[in-house]
Amino acid sequence: MAVTQLPLEIFDKRQCILGEGPVSSGPTHSDIQWVDIEGKKVLSRNLETGQASEYEVSEHIGFVIPTQSGKNLLGTVSGPVLYDGKEFTHFVSRAEKDELPMRWNDAKVDPFGDLWLGSMSYTEEGGHGALYRLKGASKELKKFVPGTSISNGLAWSKDRRTMYYIDTLNFGVDAFDFSEDGVTNRRMAVSFDTKDGYPDGMCIDTEDGLWIAFYNGSAIRRYDTRNNFALTHEIKVPATRTTSCAFAGKNLDQLIITSSERNNPTSTPNDGQTFICEPGFTGTATVLFAGA
Repeated sequence: MAVTQLPLEIFDKRQCILGEGPVSSGPTHSDIQWVDIEGKKVLSRNLETGQASEYEVSEHIGFVIPTQSGKNLLGTVSGPVLYDGKEFTHFVSRAEKDELPMRWNDAKVDPFGDLWLGSMSYTEEGGHGALYRLKGASKELKKFVPGTSISNGLAWSKDRRTMYYIDTLNFGVDAFDFSEDGVTNRRMAVSFDTKDGYPDGMCIDTEDGLWIAFYNGSAIRRYDTRNNFALTHEIKVPATRTTSCAFAGKNLDQLIITSSERNNPTSTPNDGQTFICEPGFTGTATVLFAGA
C-alpha cells in the first residue's frame, strides 16, 4: 500500500525542552494546551484567535488534562494536582516506595471520564513504571499494568471495546479488551522497526486509525486498525524528536504535533516547536476528566 505524505506548518514557535501531551478543549475544540515536561510549564494557544499564554509549575510535569469543572489536572511529580488558574491543589499521589526516582508521563481520559496515566523512571529503565487508572469522584488510583518502561500513547476504539497503549521500549502498540471495569487480555497489536524511531504519543481518528509520533523518527504515522494496522499516511516533521499529537478545531480535522529540543547541541530552531497539519481525517473530541 502506498503511503500518503502530508504537509504541515508551524503552529507555535516557542521552543520546548520536552514538549508533550497536546490536548484540545473548548466549544470549538480550539483551546490547545500542551506541556514542557522539563521546562516545568504549561503552554496554550487558541487555534482561532492565535492568543497564546503559559504558566510555570514547580516540578516536572507529565501532562495537562482539562476537567469537567473547568480546571486542569496536572501530572506533577508529587501530584497529580488541580489548577484553577490561581492556585495548585493536591489531588492524589501514588502511595508506593520506588526503587528509582519516578515521574508521571503521558495520560488520557477514557470514554467514561476516567484518567489513565503512566509513570516512568528518570533513568528510563524498563520494568519500573506502571499504567494506572484514576477515578475523579472517588480519587481511586488503581494500578492495572505493572512493570512498564516509558509509558506513553493511549487511545480507544470507536466501539469502546479496545484500548491501545504504547510502552515505548517495546517498539509497538499493545491492545487490551476494555470496559468500564478496566482492561484485560493484553496483546501486541503491531510492532515497529527500531530504525523508524521510538513510538511515543498517540491519538485516534473516527475511522479507528492510530496517529503515532516517533521520537528520533521525525514523523507522525497513521496505522489503520481496521486493515491489519497497515501504514497509510505519514507526516514528515522538521523536528527529530517528535513526541505526540492531538486532533483539534471546530471540525476536529486539524492535527497538533509537539516536539522536543532536549538541550541537544544538534537541535535546530524547529526542534521543540509545535506544528499543525490537515490530515484529511477527523478525530474524536477530548473527554473531560470527571469528578474534579
